[in-house]
Amino acid sequence: MSYQAIARKYRPETFDQVVGQTHVTGTLRAAMARDKLSHAYLFSGPRGCGKTTVARLLAKAINCQTNRDGDPCGTCETCEAIARGSYLDVLEIDAASNTGVDNIRELRDMAQYSPSEGSSRVFIIDEVHMLSKGAFNALLKILEEPPKRVFFFFATTEPNKIPRTILSRCQRFDFRLLTRDELGARMQKIATNEGITLEDTGQRLLVSLAEGSVRDGLSLLDQVIAGCDGTITEETVVSAFGLVRSQLYVELNEAVIAKDATRALRLVHDLSTAGQSLDAFARGIVSNFRNLMLLKIDPELGAMVDLPPEQVEQLGKQAANFSEQDLLALIDRSGQHFERIHRSTQPRIMLEASLVEYCRFESRVLLSDLAHRLDAMGGSLPAGGGNSSGRAPAPAVKRPAPSPGATGMHAQGNRPAPGASQAVPPSGPNSAARSAQPSPTANTAARVADESVPGWTQLIDSLMAVKPAAAACLMEGLPTLDKGKGSLVVIYEKDKEFKMQMVKRDTSIISEAASKQFGCNIKVEFQLGQEGQQENVKEEIRRTVAPTSREELDKARAKDPALNQLVETMDGDPLHEEDRDKWKKN
Repeated sequence: MSYQAIARKYRPETFDQVVGQTHVTGTLRAAMARDKLSHAYLFSGPRGCGKTTVARLLAKAINCQTNRDGDPCGTCETCEAIARGSYLDVLEIDAASNTGVDNIRELRDMAQYSPSEGSSRVFIIDEVHMLSKGAFNALLKILEEPPKRVFFFFATTEPNKIPRTILSRCQRFDFRLLTRDELGARMQKIATNEGITLEDTGQRLLVSLAEGSVRDGLSLLDQVIAGCDGTITEETVVSAFGLVRSQLYVELNEAVIAKDATRALRLVHDLSTAGQSLDAFARGIVSNFRNLMLLKIDPELGAMVDLPPEQVEQLGKQAANFSEQDLLALIDRSGQHFERIHRSTQPRIMLEASLVEYCRFESRVLLSDLAHRLDAMGGSLPAGGGNSSGRAPAPAVKRPAPSPGATGMHAQGNRPAPGASQAVPPSGPNSAARSAQPSPTANTAARVADESVPGWTQLIDSLMAVKPAAAACLMEGLPTLDKGKGSLVVIYEKDKEFKMQMVKRDTSIISEAASKQFGCNIKVEFQLGQEGQQENVKEEIRRTVAPTSREELDKARAKDPALNQLVETMDGDPLHEEDRDKWKKN
């Protein structure tokens, strides 16, 4: 059979034909034209973007009989021989299968001989990072002092694995992946030359699958051409590779908006019946929510969505049914679900569970924002909690219409900050409303704490940021400050000796913090005595420097009457620590 793969058939013969790497080819052509070529070049970048092709073109340009301004002619006997791989003075080596010291020593010996056919000898080493440490050491000397008219061109996808001693002796060029337009234009030109009609929908999908790699894109195009009837559409590509139709994600979005889990589960059933990849569908869900987020932020970002214009328009309408924080949360959840599905031995069950979760998804609304919206609209909140507490039914409350996809008062705190944004829906029907006002005893304790040593609480608070363990132990001690003598004595009860010994380890840090706090040099001493810090004073200091989620919420409620009323009405609780971390990530 004489058929030649498209990727080989349309390999560039001149620098002008190389797509998307003008920053490399332009420099090399100029260096060639001015006879300023380096003896060693390193071409690095992703797979299939033209590294080895450019190395061969440069080898042609060096030995071409009719070189034209640094560009090989591609038609002379030398260029054709190099293209066939039969030119004796251009040796291409695969480092993946020639990794040893002996291979490089043989190459080094060959480099000592004069060129047999052309003007220069060129060694192209592909995937050079695969060489062993000994092989790199063997290569080092000849790179440092190469014979005249000997060139080394290295290609690699992982330049970080190459020793610095080798990198420092090479001129490095970093190749990039092609843009969608560049790769699409290249595919379209080749399809036309092959007598194939490549429609925009098919081209868009092929470009998306290639992910910027020319070789991957042409291999995919070659595979589709082999099975098409002269026209390549989206359906042709979907059928050739068993892909998931992009329209399915539009249908999934409609199911999520309508909270129709049945409809979403039918999609999984249809995919499974058709034998399509559930893993690929799960991956596509992440991209789908990402596309919605872009269109929600700005419709002009539709240019970044790799879908037909009519589908982008559909997604734009669907995006209006989500808030930005909803889509951020859905991206996070779908990414986690994809990882789980990808590793699972029961991917269908995991995928079905994830789709049900999306359809039951509760919109994320900051409770503090909801309270202010209610207050701004003049709504009067009932003073008590639910009927389960024994009070009379609460009067009707005027509420703003929830945002599309939201569930009204069933709101959760998204990105909780200390205080107002940490209240969430009631934890149970029997939860009682809690008072947000601090007790008089606590206020008295707070005054006593700073009356004995003014600034004591602030000192512990500053230590919390650098030495939380020392700050916690310091709360147990009863302080006495003498600024005149520059002395701070902290007394511990005898049963607190262990904590005193622990805090002593950080005496220098505490002394430095105390000197900053009190504005003079302070020497800190720790002693055992009959009486330490009072329990109520210690507790109030702890509330100030390390409040719990409940205490933070109580403080926020005390400052915000609207929030206080709403929390009481909903019997709201602060999020648990692990939940707070999760929402912060969103």
